[in-house]
Amino acid sequence: MPLSADEFKKGTEGINGIEALLKGHPDTAYSLHEIEEVLIGPGMNRTKHLDVFIADLTLLTPLLFKEKKIESRVIDGIPYFRWRG
Repeated sequence: MPLSADEFKKGTEGINGIEALLKGHPDTAYSLHEIEEVLIGPGMNRTKHLDVFIADLTLLTPLLFKEKKIESRVIDGIPYFRWRG
């Protein structure tokens, strides 16, 4: 359901779960599926939490491409990501 500008302003920015996960485990690389599984977990409202996952992933774009703080490698056709910092 779309929000008005006033409703949107009442929200909090929160933390980027993907960034926090990668920073917290800099020696571990995760596929997107594994990141989603860690963040959403079993038994969660998949629709709601998938929106959060996609938003977090979108917000990582500068860290991945501009600042190069996250590195990516494709292994057996699966992209993996890890914190470079």
